[in-house]
Amino acid sequence: MSQPGPTAYRVLLGRELKNLRDQAGVNRETVATHLGWDLSKVSRLENGQITLKAAEVDALLELFGAADEIAEEIREAGRHARKRGSYGKVPDWSRQYFGLEQDASSLKLYMNELVPGIFQTEDYARALLSTSVTIAPADLDKVIEARMRRQALLNRDNPPTFHLILGETVLHQEVGGKAVLQAQLTRLITLAKQPNITIQVMPFSAGQHPAQGTTFTLLTVGIGAEPTTWACIETLTKLDCQPEPGHVRVYELVFDRVAINALGERESLTRIRQARDALN
Repeated sequence: MSQPGPTAYRVLLGRELKNLRDQAGVNRETVATHLGWDLSKVSRLENGQITLKAAEVDALLELFGAADEIAEEIREAGRHARKRGSYGKVPDWSRQYFGLEQDASSLKLYMNELVPGIFQTEDYARALLSTSVTIAPADLDKVIEARMRRQALLNRDNPPTFHLILGETVLHQEVGGKAVLQAQLTRLITLAKQPNITIQVMPFSAGQHPAQGTTFTLLTVGIGAEPTTWACIETLTKLDCQPEPGHVRVYELVFDRVAINALGERESLTRIRQARDALN
């Protein structure tokens, strides 16, 4: 994997500063008071959601009594975290997700109605994005270009693992028309041949299951001494990624149960092929 991006370094910075705070026996309220912050800023820092100025990092290192060697490592993480990622034309509220995606070691996705952006063909993406009420027509081509650029992640050296579970609706929702959907299903079949990509289909016949009514991504980034996993949920105006263990565990349990009830990989590919061929 290449040099981690600024989002991954924000994660590392937040984790290391939290570890120092715990070792020093300093609570979050004291940190907020010492730096004149709102308490929520301390939480967002430790969850890797914000950057800090160099002076703020130094103030925290002094408060926690960090040893010189550790302090310099944290300052270095802070310098990387302050760099700006390059994600193309994407909404500001989605930049955290795209940064995490680029540094992920694994992604687990449950999608009930649509193929996720990173697996979409250009025509499928265009058909979807052209219906958006938040994308100006003049920006459409740039947004599509940014989505296509993200897909380099699928084939880079040492790519992340992907486990995608699709609701059977995805195979029949004629996004862009029959020809566009057919090409999209062909792309899924091709992608499923890659050793780092697993695709399953949740069939209509499975009935009720715990992921109904939602879509989500479990995204794991390995940086520093231990990996961190986020549960990410997207709406029309927000892409919210939360790393709290209790929150993440719920989505991990749901994903595992859905994976058990979904068709196996071979059966899933057969179902995708049947849906594709039926479009003829």
